[in-house]
Amino acid sequence: MITKEQAVQNVEQYINKKNRTYVYIERERVQMKEKIEVPYGKYEDQKKDVYVVNYDIEGYYENIPNFVYVDAESGEVLFTMTEHGYAEDWEK
Repeated sequence: MITKEQAVQNVEQYINKKNRTYVYIERERVQMKEKIEVPYGKYEDQKKDVYVVNYDIEGYYENIPNFVYVDAESGEVLFTMTEHGYAEDWEK
């Protein structure tokens, strides 16, 4: 099992690799969710323990949160949930 700090590092590397711009990563509010059913991606419909890391992008009136789900066992980034769906859908 990875630590919260490792999950944040994995997310930071992932969003930089994807060339996403962001205002900040919410390092102090990382959440651990146990046995959630993964709603998207190659592990869809499987139950996994995940860390949810929030990062904000700049919005017109206020910052907009995006949520990156990370497999708590392997550290693999599973998907990014945005207000408009999954970021990976339009990055392919």
